[in-house]
Amino acid sequence: MLDLVIRNGLVVDGSGSTPFPADIGIEGDRIAAVGALSDASAARVIDATGRIVTPGFIDTHSHTDFTVLGNPTQESTVRQGVTTEVVGNCGIGCYPLSELSRSAAVDRLRGLAYDGPVEWRSFGDFWTTVARAGTSANFASFVPHNAVRAAAGVRGPEFEADQLRRMVADVEEAMEAGAIGLSTGLEFEPGRLATADELRVLAQTVGRHHGIYVSHMRNRDVAIAAALDEFLDLTRAAGGRGQCSHLNVRHNTGAPEGAWSRAVERLERERAAGMDVFADATPMRTGDGTMAAILPPWLMADGPAVAAERLRDVDVRRRARDDGDRYWRFIAAGEWHRVRLLGSPEYPDLCGLTFPEIAKQLGCDEWDAFFDILVAAGENIEGPGMIGELFTEEMSVGHVSHPLFLLGADTMSARVDGPLSLQTRHPLHFAAHTHILVHHVREVGALSLEEAVRKMTSMVADRFGLRDRGRLRTGAFADVAVIDFEGLAEVSTIERPLAYARGVEHVLVNGVAVVDDADHTGARPGRFLAPSGA
Repeated sequence: MLDLVIRNGLVVDGSGSTPFPADIGIEGDRIAAVGALSDASAARVIDATGRIVTPGFIDTHSHTDFTVLGNPTQESTVRQGVTTEVVGNCGIGCYPLSELSRSAAVDRLRGLAYDGPVEWRSFGDFWTTVARAGTSANFASFVPHNAVRAAAGVRGPEFEADQLRRMVADVEEAMEAGAIGLSTGLEFEPGRLATADELRVLAQTVGRHHGIYVSHMRNRDVAIAAALDEFLDLTRAAGGRGQCSHLNVRHNTGAPEGAWSRAVERLERERAAGMDVFADATPMRTGDGTMAAILPPWLMADGPAVAAERLRDVDVRRRARDDGDRYWRFIAAGEWHRVRLLGSPEYPDLCGLTFPEIAKQLGCDEWDAFFDILVAAGENIEGPGMIGELFTEEMSVGHVSHPLFLLGADTMSARVDGPLSLQTRHPLHFAAHTHILVHHVREVGALSLEEAVRKMTSMVADRFGLRDRGRLRTGAFADVAVIDFEGLAEVSTIERPLAYARGVEHVLVNGVAVVDDADHTGARPGRFLAPSGA
């Protein structure tokens, strides 16, 4: 007898093939059969008539490692059909840690609803801690470069020999513990001051373990070509396997005409020449980012706590205004209406408002409102987030539909209640994957249903070596979603962000129901997934 049979569904199997009617039989944590199973006996039957049945979605670019300990049931993501999240992206993370970096990590985690002990130090220790708590979905992870730098006490471009040895050792430990590779965030502190020499050594370390170098590049506007050159050089140092994180050009930031198309064509040429490079994209026109990323390097040079204190000074603020033309460069151009506050524990009532609205409430201009929020964050100055209107519709469709691009939310799993709800107030938290199916497939037709599902399942699993994931086939792990495609709906909006998506009726992770009749069961069957061969 099978444990479960999903009957009468339209199977979108993750391979990109045309959907077909079939039943899915599940035994334990695996798919036992795909086909006509009307005669099979089962402990439970789910009637999927009028529904599509897909592999559980794999978020190729997530930051849920920051919220998983405070939200282990991963409410907002599993309710969209996500069964695996790939984290440790953009060089940002809270592992590894040392006494030099622990305090800032604790502040960041406390701001994201985790009030438990922070006792881990290594990559492996962190994921052991997470496994002990249990999670509703699976995880795979990169080792984040900024965390590696901070743990070694490196903030500027220079480093001591023993600090480099510490960084190499931390990356080695992570790779041996099952990391996919190394991620960098070269628009963020402290990674943006890292030299090519440092990055090359760490990339080579990853290459020795057959890992992937993934990078949030230094620039995606006026200097995108040079940033892409650096990414490709470091990918070669890592053995030729690379992933360009959210490769895009934000609207009205001074990029040369056609910059994005030329960047993508460059990747295509490198692939044709034998390099194993891909990119990923977020599905919405809006996106989130860190407020501190627009601060000039001289302000952040002595660490976050010192930077926050310096921003109390009027003269420092004046200089920072004049030298803040970076990251979301439309801010320096005065387009504050495109920016909302995403998360600030000190100013929860302002979250979701535009900066002109915030400035009015605080009785100052937008720059001073911006600086006041960062000052209040103190050592957690890199924690407050912002929402930006980043892309045109044409840009967004181009990103999502390109064959080299995997799809991911680039945000954290959230929930509609509790302390975390005050800090995670963007539709990306609640409807990124739903948006792909509703907007890009059903409304716009930028992708076929089977291609969209492939980009969110087997394409990611194959890319990151997640064996037996991402396809509905006999012997694969039973990560499965049953979806009312016609009833699928985004409920969360910029103005009203706190709402779970509708239409995902059942989600299984490793054969266990985590969403049943559209309700979260509370189950935590998730696993840490090391890439095959690790």
